[in-house]
Amino acid sequence: MHGKNMLISALFILIILLLLAIVLLFKNAREKREVVKKLEVEKNKFLQTLISIGDGVIVVDLDGKVTMLNKAGERLTGWTIEEAKGRHYKEVLVLSHENQNLSINDPIERVLKTDTVQELDKEAVLTSRDGKKYYLEDSAAPIKNDKNITIGVVLVFRDVTEKIEQQKKIEYLSYHDYLTGLYNRTFFNAELKRLDTERNLPISIIVGDMDGLKLTNDIYGHAAGDQLLQKIAEVFKKVCRADDIIARVGGDEFTILLPKTKEEEAKAIISRIKNEFSKEKVNAIRGSISMGCATKSSPDVDIIQTLNNAEHNMYSAKTLERKKVTSTTIGTIIETLHANSPIQAEHSKNVSRICERIGREINLPKGEIKRLREAAFLHDIGKIVLDENLIDKFENLTDNEQKAIEQHPIIGYRILNFFDGTVDLAEIILAHHERWDGTGYPKGLKGEEIPKLARIIKVADKYDAMINKPNSYIVSKEQAIEEIKRQAGSKYDPEIVDAFVKVVQS
Repeated sequence: MHGKNMLISALFILIILLLLAIVLLFKNAREKREVVKKLEVEKNKFLQTLISIGDGVIVVDLDGKVTMLNKAGERLTGWTIEEAKGRHYKEVLVLSHENQNLSINDPIERVLKTDTVQELDKEAVLTSRDGKKYYLEDSAAPIKNDKNITIGVVLVFRDVTEKIEQQKKIEYLSYHDYLTGLYNRTFFNAELKRLDTERNLPISIIVGDMDGLKLTNDIYGHAAGDQLLQKIAEVFKKVCRADDIIARVGGDEFTILLPKTKEEEAKAIISRIKNEFSKEKVNAIRGSISMGCATKSSPDVDIIQTLNNAEHNMYSAKTLERKKVTSTTIGTIIETLHANSPIQAEHSKNVSRICERIGREINLPKGEIKRLREAAFLHDIGKIVLDENLIDKFENLTDNEQKAIEQHPIIGYRILNFFDGTVDLAEIILAHHERWDGTGYPKGLKGEEIPKLARIIKVADKYDAMINKPNSYIVSKEQAIEEIKRQAGSKYDPEIVDAFVKVVQS
């Protein structure tokens, strides 16, 4: 009986143990399922993170075949995951060096060879499927399984095109003039020191100072002046050699550094530059530049002294050519104005002729008559800035048109005041629309405050306008004379009117 009880007890314990084992197995299976479930959740979170991040992500297997490409990667490469999956990554991720003559180190290829994290070269460019190019920053890393065995490579890449282009722009502007694209003073000074070696002898330096930039800015505005600067830069690039250092070192100042160049060669380059630039024109301003050169032929010579000599020669040339530049510039402006308005051309001649006769009538000195004749011919030179349709418009003017026309004495003053040869005419031109009673423009001068020659021009200008200019108020000579006599003492100097009447009636 005792033995039977022991057997029952043993069976009971065995059943208990079996039940415990079943419970433990069930618990382990449940825990295992929970672990697998958690791993699956983590895996999905990981994949969703890769898919949604702003950087491009591409995953490849050990054969280099694409297994995953996220949305950013699709946008940058131009491939969808459906199209890319199973293809070799080099077909999808087309990488090259920004310099077509150089090659890059492929980061995925290096990971597969070294089993270490790799970064892409800074000069790497991705060419997308549609041909668009992106500068990239990226890193590639091996993918390991739970036994630390590499099973693939993940590459994370970022579009840094905007950043790279901004860096390049900053770097470019640190050595170049933003307007002309030529080198700046900083770069020129550095190159002057670097190239100052015996093997570069003889070294020639050309210094240039553009004529008429200030005048162009004054009468047409800085946009026109910028055009003139860009045109001389184009001429420099056309005439000079690829290795020559061309720099804009000031507003209208330029220097050209010519290694292994004799003085005769430098002078020939100057001649070609001046000839080519003289063919250029911005509005009514023709291209003109004063230039000088000097050459260092011995190692003992200070290169700075050579630069100073070139600058001195340039200023000497500028002084000698000043009269020619004045004549050419004034001539070009008048030619342009008269080409735009044949009526204005005839008017200038008529006013000059009438003024000369009035000057003789009031016994002006011969030199003053000459000055009066020149000023009268140029009295409307400031109209060069007017629209062609406005030059010959004499009635029904809008307020803005009237204001524009009233600026022409000021523009004429700026033009003539710019040159030594015409500066004595500037005040006359400025005042030729003033009135004897002080109600004229631009200063509101009165009576004898107005230069005498300007008073003469005002009478002759009005008379010719009334009898010759095409408008609905054209009158006979007799009517014009009576109109001017009527306004003597208000609009015109009475003495000048008396002399004028004698001249036209005789």
